[in-house]
Amino acid sequence: MALMTRAFALLLLSIPASWADDAPLVYLHVNENGAEEWLRVKDGAIVIRVPKGDYLRRPYEGGPATEEPKPFAVGSFLVDKHEVTNARFARFLGEAGDDAAKLVRPGIPGILRAGGGWVAEAGLEQHPVTAATGHGAVAYAKWAGARIPTQPEWERAAGGAEGRLYPWGAAEPDATRANFGRPSPRGTLPVGSFAAGASPYGCLDMAGNAYDRVLTGRGAVMIKGGSWLSPHPLNLRVLDLCMQSMDVADRSVGFRCAMDDPEPDRSPRAPTPSPALKLAKDFETAVKEARDRKVPVFLTLLLDTCGQCDRTREQLLRDPRFVAYCNERLVVILGHQPGDAVLDPHPAREDGSCTLYPGLTCDEHEAIFQKGLDVVGRFVVSPGNFVLHPGRIRGGAGAEAVLVPERDLPKWGDAVDEYLAAFERARKAME
Repeated sequence: MALMTRAFALLLLSIPASWADDAPLVYLHVNENGAEEWLRVKDGAIVIRVPKGDYLRRPYEGGPATEEPKPFAVGSFLVDKHEVTNARFARFLGEAGDDAAKLVRPGIPGILRAGGGWVAEAGLEQHPVTAATGHGAVAYAKWAGARIPTQPEWERAAGGAEGRLYPWGAAEPDATRANFGRPSPRGTLPVGSFAAGASPYGCLDMAGNAYDRVLTGRGAVMIKGGSWLSPHPLNLRVLDLCMQSMDVADRSVGFRCAMDDPEPDRSPRAPTPSPALKLAKDFETAVKEARDRKVPVFLTLLLDTCGQCDRTREQLLRDPRFVAYCNERLVVILGHQPGDAVLDPHPAREDGSCTLYPGLTCDEHEAIFQKGLDVVGRFVVSPGNFVLHPGRIRGGAGAEAVLVPERDLPKWGDAVDEYLAAFERARKAME
């Protein structure tokens, strides 16, 4: 059976072509809550824009909230959608040099020393980092081009303009909305595990999982939102607060970052379609584009008969952060062939267009698969993913063309953070 090629070329819809390569933020979309989501390039965090305006601020009350909230003005700002994870904090520690040991408390699950550096503990990569001290939280935020949110900012992001009692409203927490200690504590869970507990802007885990550090005049010593250890719903209220020294870390306190809004007087954006991944229809044309733009090539080689390829296609290649980053800073070349299904490949339509990659023919992505394989020589486990230097791409180049090898690119479909970090390494290697 003759090899056919089918690389899909989907339109770049929403990122301005004039943005510089070093832009700290890349616009993603307006989320289902009507709030803008952006990618902070330095650490791969999704950040949400909270527009300026008053919010109804509730005073702290130890029992049921009875006092009337009062309007409080807050300027527009950006806040992380999720708490900072062990994976992100470990990457930061790897760049912190000799100061790293002062920013983390050993013995707390999530962060480990390894080979003179730091790694996220296996299985806890996407859990909130709780081994960071207050000094570690502040240092991470500065490294990421951000800061720790103030109390009014945190409360506005968590409770919205109407000053909700909990991020989701007035209903008491339950197992669908938050990770807290009822009926019994179970430890941290991956960030973003409770979509039903989202704040009015779409921020997640602002009640339960790990406390968030909040900036005061004495540093990031206030903690808010409760945690997996909190046995009572009162601890998870937006108005509730507690304190934690800057020198301390324990298993229940994490943090998220905030940023000044670079355009504080701009009106919120209207919803727009999420951008689709831009891929070339022709291998040589794609390589030339990458050489002209002086950007790396991400080569992915997939098969019909590979479950990991299916997850990569449906999750990684459609993730809005991944799409926005690749469309702006890389050239992506996708090759696909039947694999073990050579006698029964996925069907093309009558006009030759592909049912997996709308808008392209099935002939195209199989030809690209063969040309990509001619460059790298082989891959160990499908999908075969590589980041390549466009100036070194030629038949038989093998490792000479590789900036990030296959072994450094995860095979599971939701490893967006790991891919963005690898792409940044490749871009720096080309400078």
